[in-house]
Amino acid sequence: MNLIKKKLQTLPKDYRAKIMLRLYAGVAKPSPKMGQSLGPLGINMMQFCKEFNAASQSFRPDVPLRVQVIAFPDRTFKFLIKPPETTWFLRKATGTDKFTNFPGYIWYDTISLQQVYEIAKVKQEMDPHLKHVSLPAICRMIIGQLASLGCNLSTQYFKPETIVRPEIKS
Repeated sequence: MNLIKKKLQTLPKDYRAKIMLRLYAGVAKPSPKMGQSLGPLGINMMQFCKEFNAASQSFRPDVPLRVQVIAFPDRTFKFLIKPPETTWFLRKATGTDKFTNFPGYIWYDTISLQQVYEIAKVKQEMDPHLKHVSLPAICRMIIGQLASLGCNLSTQYFKPETIVRPEIKS
């Protein structure tokens, strides 16, 4: 309970809005979609892009990051960078662009338990909301998503180079 109280104390109560954006790491530039979400709040898009690009330089440019922007009444902002969605990691691990339209009936891909574990480790390192969750619990969450995507879980060993870690530049 104390952890929740500390989290609530760090966020000021007089913020104007919270916005979720999906931006590619290190290559963010002003766009109409970003302008529609940041413009009404009075946030300078160029300043946001420069700060985001500086903060996300350690990631590869093809990694889509989730960004939570908190806007304040005095036109300042804070942002929190979160890792890509789990489906992005699973698509990279399987090498496909799209999963099945009929989950539970058609099974296209297979993913190994080792790949699930590696994805769970990356998500625990990067996501501030998952730092307190154990690795087996994160693995169970990912395995639960596999069935809805039309992927099978394999216990066979796959080569480690099939795993994409977004924080390492090539």
